[in-house]
Amino acid sequence: MRYIFGTSLLVAMLVNAVTPTPTLAITCSDRKVVCLAYCEKHYHNAPKCTGVCEQLLTTCMSTGCWESKITAKHCGISKQ
Repeated sequence: MRYIFGTSLLVAMLVNAVTPTPTLAITCSDRKVVCLAYCEKHYHNAPKCTGVCEQLLTTCMSTGCWESKITAKHCGISKQ
């Protein structure tokens, strides 16, 4: 039982290490990927949701800040 739990925990840590999350997304492009994943998971890629992601990307590219209804305002993001 301990082996299964330890293996599951290790797999979860590895997945989190390679998956961009709102707190780890440090470029505007990373933030867009997280936003689109949210749209896919919660809104089945509804055009309105993906359109908001595009608008947020445009704003991020010009200001270096990302702010949405889902995430708090975060500035200093790389404009890649």
